Order: sequence, then C-alpha cells, then structure tokens
Amino acid sequence: MHFYFPGAIVGIIVLQTSIIAPSLFKSLEIEDFGKSIRNIWPKFFILVTTVATIGLVSMLVTGDGNNIHIGISGFTALSAGFCYAIIPATNRATDEGNKKKFDILHKLSVWLTVAMLLANIAFLFV
Repeated sequence: MHFYFPGAIVGIIVLQTSIIAPSLFKSLEIEDFGKSIRNIWPKFFILVTTVATIGLVSMLVTGDGNNIHIGISGFTALSAGFCYAIIPATNRATDEGNKKKFDILHKLSVWLTVAMLLANIAFLFV
C-alpha cells in the first residue's frame, strides 16, 4: 500500500510540469498565464504535501516501508511545504521587478521539485 503514495506524487509532478504548465504557457497571454500559475502552483504544492504526509503517516501506523521510505516521504512533505511557503516571496519579487530574488526563489522551487520527483521514483528501488 505504501508504494501508491510516491507513485501518485510522481504522477502529480509529471502532470503539472510537463502537461499543465506548458499548455497554459502556450495557450495564454503572459498576463493571464501569470494569474493562472499563481492560482495553480499553491494548490500543486499543497496536494504534494498532503499526499506525502498521508503516505508518511500510513507507513508509521502500519509499519510498512523502511527508514529510507520514511525519509523520502518526510523529505517530500517538508520540501513541498517549503515550496508552498516561499510562493508569496516569489510573487512579491516578480511584482517588484526583483529579478535576482525571483530567480533564486524560482530555481530553489524547481530544484526541490526535481529532487522530490527523483526521490519518489527512487522510492520503488530502495
């Protein structure tokens, strides 16, 4: 049962980053794209945080999974929660034209999302 949660997380990340965001970027004007992304990304990170937390609690309650599985789930929940928490600062940097701050926060969010994706893929092999 505990393998379903990282599988769902991988699916959510792939769907959001390879289908939803690029489709919106191609089909919307930049202002509308910005509004849409500001609405979607917080929900994305809340969803990933929730699924990872449920997976973590499930493993702790049932005794399924090993310490690495628990670590991956904890890492995912904390990382997605952190990405959610920096969204207001990222948006503020964009609104204020602070490109340097935006780039740092955006890259941090992207790299953490990539790390979450890879960790949850690795979940199956450890």
